[in-house]
Amino acid sequence: MRAVLVAMAVAGLASAAKPPSPGRPPRFFGLEAVGERVVYVCDRSASMSEPAGVPLASAKRELLESIEGLGSNRQFHLIFYNERQSVFEPAGGRGRPMFADETTLREVRRFVEGTSAAGGTRHEQAILTALRLAPDVIFLLTDADATHDLTGTDLDRLAGRLGRARVMIVQFGGADDRRSPRLARLAELSGGVYRVMTPTAAD
Repeated sequence: MRAVLVAMAVAGLASAAKPPSPGRPPRFFGLEAVGERVVYVCDRSASMSEPAGVPLASAKRELLESIEGLGSNRQFHLIFYNERQSVFEPAGGRGRPMFADETTLREVRRFVEGTSAAGGTRHEQAILTALRLAPDVIFLLTDADATHDLTGTDLDRLAGRLGRARVMIVQFGGADDRRSPRLARLAELSGGVYRVMTPTAAD
């Protein structure tokens, strides 16, 4: 009888242990990359609230869908920025990427939902923070136009710190004058992709 109880207990532990979910390749606004460590860098400047809050709402939906699709065996980090940075820092997660497990997902949902749009746009420090986390992939989203692009000095500094990171950039806005040539160049130097697109409202 004792042997039966032990066997049942072992079987119960085995069934309770959840294997890591492999998820899908990191994906953000249609851009797909390969990697186990992903950092999201998302503009939350005041213009992300116009028109009618659509850009930031679109960004939030895509962020959560992308993070939830990573599976529990990939690590991620999230940085919102304007002139300053707002970094996702749950208990015990300060300064390092985290696994996309259920506990962390609950906390990141609260963080994303509580983020609002305000202020101007400064890309460089947010990208530097992302690079210090030694990611395989950086997904960067901004709606800033060419007047808020990286400077030549910014580009040189960031290019020298890319390491293995591929920078995948989505820029909201449909016209050519919305393009940021140095951001596009940073993506190219890293082996990443730069794409201009228009945000959409929820159905």
